[in-house]
Amino acid sequence: MRVWGRLALIAGLCGAMVGIASSTAAQVSGGDGQDNGPYAVKGLPLGGFRLFPTLNVTANYDDNVYRTQTTSSSDYFFDETPGFVLQSEWGRHELDLYGQLNSFQYSTLTSENHSDWNLGGNTRLDLGRGMGVAAGGSYAIAHELRTSVDQPGFAKSPTEYAETQAHAAYEYHPYHFGFEVGGNYTRFDYSPTTLIGYPPLNNDDRNRDEYNGYMKLSYEFSPGYAVYVLGNDRNVSYDLLLDRSGLNRSNSGYSVDTGLEMAVTDLIQGEAFIGYLSENYHAPLVNISGFNFGANVDWEPTPLWTFHLTASRVLNGTTINGASAEDDQSVRLVADYQARPNIVVTGYVGYTDANFNGTSRQDNYTSAGLKLNYLMNHNVSAQLGYDFQTRSSSIGGQNFNDNVVSIGLNLHL
Repeated sequence: MRVWGRLALIAGLCGAMVGIASSTAAQVSGGDGQDNGPYAVKGLPLGGFRLFPTLNVTANYDDNVYRTQTTSSSDYFFDETPGFVLQSEWGRHELDLYGQLNSFQYSTLTSENHSDWNLGGNTRLDLGRGMGVAAGGSYAIAHELRTSVDQPGFAKSPTEYAETQAHAAYEYHPYHFGFEVGGNYTRFDYSPTTLIGYPPLNNDDRNRDEYNGYMKLSYEFSPGYAVYVLGNDRNVSYDLLLDRSGLNRSNSGYSVDTGLEMAVTDLIQGEAFIGYLSENYHAPLVNISGFNFGANVDWEPTPLWTFHLTASRVLNGTTINGASAEDDQSVRLVADYQARPNIVVTGYVGYTDANFNGTSRQDNYTSAGLKLNYLMNHNVSAQLGYDFQTRSSSIGGQNFNDNVVSIGLNLHL
């Protein structure tokens, strides 16, 4: 379908949805007895639950779709994202369900067309004062980004994979002290990668199970402030004994971190930690150990400004020959400025240092962006955005620059 034809189709769809949203808003706004302002999302009451449906439609222009260093290919693409969140409104216990579909259609480079989706839920049982059990799970179909070093440059289309996730935890928080023990399970299943001029690439050697058990002890030394110690035990088991390079990639390790949790009114909240991690691999792959860190902090110095800081060190599996893991150390700063009650300007900068331990490869990613969000009412908002990303690699031919401009309409009830 030509660009203008799809734009007309999207415009018609959005117009219809705006009408539905406005009609529904008139029915809902007077029914919940709660008014959070003209731009607050209210949701639809459904017995003991509240449903929050959304539909985001975005038109984009990407000047380097394949993320290549030379002979870049540009294209327009469209992203339609319907989704929902269903939240319980019970006095005790909790059950939340969610789902989302991301459908990408390219105007010319149609081999990039794909759809991602996920379904999941979380629950919490309150067993008594300060005591509870939490659990959840999800299933998703996703596709690797073109920035992934594990996707060949001559891949015809993005590699599809399935991700299954489950987690459970027991929590006990009597007064100042807290105790939590739990575990996470993640399963990755990769489909073959379609290649240009070659048979499909089998990815069975990437299929794996990841297990993580943890224990956390915390102490609230002042209202809104708590220190904690967190220990993690990790095990990664691959389906095949040896991968495409003849390496046994199954590994195990642990981390011990100490951190600070903050929840002081709305001024500052979140957590930050430092610690030590160690991961053991089968020879000739090298072991990884050293400084660990993480942060997720929101700071609101004034009613108009909000800052979000995130930082992390994450070891990701890779197919790079000789590399134990892709060791990503990242930091990202986001600033929101409320120019008017219904206009929010968001800017961000980010940096990732990706080391491939056991090899000489090192990639550095820098990203930045700006978004203008215009809130028409509590059902409809429009946005205009720009995103930039660059990669500088120690390996020749792996650098790229990419610019994406987008305009979209967000509908939420």
